Amino acid sequence: MIKIQTYRLEPFYAAGAAKEPLTTEWLRDAINQMMRDKREKLEKEQADTSLFFNHIPETGHPRIGYPLIIYHYIDGLFYITGINEGVLAIDSLAKHYKSPFSVDGIVFQGFHKEKSGGEFKLETIADMRSYRLTEWRPIHHDNLNAFMQMDMAAKVNELNLRLEKHIVNELGKYLAIGFDQLNCAITDITRVYEPQIYKKRYKYPAFDICFSVNVALPGMITLGNHQALGFGRIEPK
Repeated sequence: MIKIQTYRLEPFYAAGAAKEPLTTEWLRDAINQMMRDKREKLEKEQADTSLFFNHIPETGHPRIGYPLIIYHYIDGLFYITGINEGVLAIDSLAKHYKSPFSVDGIVFQGFHKEKSGGEFKLETIADMRSYRLTEWRPIHHDNLNAFMQMDMAAKVNELNLRLEKHIVNELGKYLAIGFDQLNCAITDITRVYEPQIYKKRYKYPAFDICFSVNVALPGMITLGNHQALGFGRIEPK
């Protein structure tokens, strides 16, 4: 069983022009700035403020495991999703930003709680369910050259293997969910993105795919590389 809650952050674009294109990296930095301003209050409310970072504050080491706070940018709107302990952290933050507020020159209307949240039991079921996976980044930059040299059939087989691995390892291992007799398969590849440079030096290809799996998955969770930044977002079809 996992708990999920998503908030929508809707900007007043006319109230302030962005200095550069807004991304989920910008959103994470903006939320971190907001969290720092209210950090003492959040920690008094037992919120784990370290979850807002992609590294462990005490050591500076990258955070290992599934992100419990995920940042999304969908059709001009920002969303922030909390999972398990991340739900309390975002709920606490949202409480302190009820009125319109400004971050880095952008004015937001406030945090709007989405109705799709709740508790979800993730386990294998009898029937197959269909999903979309958006801007999924399954190939690590270390493996990009080998992947690009494969023929198309081999690439599809590799993507199928990675999809199953991501579900079992990322959701199963890090969120302590057991998937008995998992059955999943890609049913369509609807878009192939040119490999994008990340951190100014690493290239990651991305895909929009459709897949089926014998698990009832909630929306707004992510799979693959850069999950915390909203890549590999799952949407039920």
